Amino acid sequence: MQNHRAVQIITSNAAETAQKDKEFIRELLENVSLDVDIDSIVHNLLNACDITINFHPDRFSNNGKLIIENLIIDGEYHNQYKTGTSNGGRTAYAGGDRDLWEKRLFCNAYHDGELDMINRPKYGALNIHNYIDGASARFGSCFFTLKSHVVERCTFAFGDSSTNPDVMGTSGQFYGIAKALLQSVIEKGELLGERSTIQQTVDYILAMQKDHIKTIGRNLDDCIEAHIHGRLCLFEDINDFYIDKCFTSTEIEKMAKALSERYDIKLHYIPDRQFQIDKIDDKWKGPLARPIANRINEKFNGDGMLNAALIGLASQDSVINPENWRDLGTEYDIFQNFKYLWHYVARLG
Repeated sequence: MQNHRAVQIITSNAAETAQKDKEFIRELLENVSLDVDIDSIVHNLLNACDITINFHPDRFSNNGKLIIENLIIDGEYHNQYKTGTSNGGRTAYAGGDRDLWEKRLFCNAYHDGELDMINRPKYGALNIHNYIDGASARFGSCFFTLKSHVVERCTFAFGDSSTNPDVMGTSGQFYGIAKALLQSVIEKGELLGERSTIQQTVDYILAMQKDHIKTIGRNLDDCIEAHIHGRLCLFEDINDFYIDKCFTSTEIEKMAKALSERYDIKLHYIPDRQFQIDKIDDKWKGPLARPIANRINEKFNGDGMLNAALIGLASQDSVINPENWRDLGTEYDIFQNFKYLWHYVARLG
């Protein structure tokens, strides 16, 4: 099958540089006088971190139902080709940017023969910092954590796939990812956006545990991306469901509880994130974010504040009643700026 072939190809490619990657890591550690078992670093990165999938549960899918409604009905997490929704670029179609980078990343594994869009990978990230808002908050206010066995059918990239990352790996060949991670610490003085030295990074990785204290990360850009190949079934593959506390006493919370009960998934709450509209910086996400935020505030009584639930209600209304938003821009403009407003909340709220 195409998904198995994709994992096999990436494993084989990563194996070709594995020895050089290990030597690089060994020399890097020796240069800072660290005598550490490299395999222990790799083991902890893969086994002491959850893979998280951030998403917005309150957006419409292409069948007219909310994402969370479809999750309850189907019992399966689908990719953008199936749902018709996106929390990034809307390029999940044959010949679109997503299709083209998947062709490159997975070495034609999904393009050799009949194009099967529905069974393409799902995207998440390795939650190295154990953030309570997920490893990549850019892509949604809520997230799933995956059960540990799913890692065996994942591929990984150092960085977001839309940037054409050069370093790929799998659970069986992860040295290249570990090398890129440690190299970035040396060059930037950061471990995926958090200030860190190489000594602090190695100490942290070796001490990592899945149940260590969780903080809000507000991470939009820095990640080890995970691609989950094959079906992603809620009962078999999902461990936890984290939702923003702003959904308390809403229909979304009711559905989240129903989903968790039906599929035996533990439900948790992310501390409510809110952002003050009058602090919007027109230079960061452009001048249209402010008037759209003001419209949300007027229509849904936001008290001058934005949160995930209000943006979700506005997104739904823009589909049901597009005339309420048409004076502010095109459908694409509105979609883009709902996304940007979420970035304000996720990063600064």
